[in-house]
Amino acid sequence: MSRPIEQSSRMDLRLPQEVRDIIDHAASMEGRTRTDFVIAAALERAERVIERRKIIRLTLRDQELLAKSLLEDRAEDPPQYAKGIAREYASRVVSE
Repeated sequence: MSRPIEQSSRMDLRLPQEVRDIIDHAASMEGRTRTDFVIAAALERAERVIERRKIIRLTLRDQELLAKSLLEDRAEDPPQYAKGIAREYASRVVSE
């Protein structure tokens, strides 16, 4: 996900020369500067971590209750938005 940068701030870090060489090599393979490559990689990883933390974690009992309530025949055809919510839930559920 690419976002426009509105304001810059500085971040300094120390890393082994070997790591820097690998980053430089990868950045050059993509035609990017080291800074651009590191920012893109760090942002991508940060967004994945945040997204994983947002996943709803339910106990098996909670999952069964939710599934039962979603499957109850309260209407002949559920509204499209309800089907979308059910699909999104199914894609995010993690069984423990």
